[in-house]
Amino acid sequence: MDTLIHGAGPIKIIAIHGIQGTNRVWLPLATRLADHCTFILPNLPGRGARKDCSEQDMTLESFANVIEDTVHKYINDDQSYCLAGWSMGVSVALAFAGRTQAKRPDKLMLLSGVPDISQVSWFTQTTQASLLDEIREREQRLKLQDAAEHHAVMWTWQSIAGRSLREQCKLVDVPCLIMCGTRDEDSPLPLVAQLRDLLANPTFLTIENAGHSILTENTAAVSAGFTDFLNLE
Repeated sequence: MDTLIHGAGPIKIIAIHGIQGTNRVWLPLATRLADHCTFILPNLPGRGARKDCSEQDMTLESFANVIEDTVHKYINDDQSYCLAGWSMGVSVALAFAGRTQAKRPDKLMLLSGVPDISQVSWFTQTTQASLLDEIREREQRLKLQDAAEHHAVMWTWQSIAGRSLREQCKLVDVPCLIMCGTRDEDSPLPLVAQLRDLLANPTFLTIENAGHSILTENTAAVSAGFTDFLNLE
């Protein structure tokens, strides 16, 4: 499994990247919180060293399987852990959290994600060539230094574009931190705010004038939100 372990703190956090990123998008935050938290950062299929994957691997169910495998490998039966997701990683986290047979996290941290992927327009093109061009343009706009393989992104989007995680939200009863930038064009604030009404125990925080890439462009604000939510000080 292509997984990074960063930090040496007592709180274990499994963190999930977005549709175009890799696990390295979490490293700025993991570095800030290294004394308090141990971040466990898997790559989803088609990302990082896991590029030899098929179109059938690019589903929320397949990605949730990766998280379940990660929990089995890195979290002992008597240990607790938290689960975090950014952008599409929010959808993966909710898909996993809705599995009744899985070892549940104690807390969820949901960043720049929405309950209904069908309501966002991360990509609009329908032909393969145009969609691949759009994927390259979004990669540059979000300043992704370590990006996913373009065909993996295309297959993922084609698989998840119509999905809703509203029913999975109803199965989540643990405390949830929801964070979003007020100028997020990819996951607009009104859509992210729907999570607050769907989850049983939400804490909702916004970052003023921030866009979608809050993990890398607003790391200090995200770190402060995690610190308060996890009672790190």
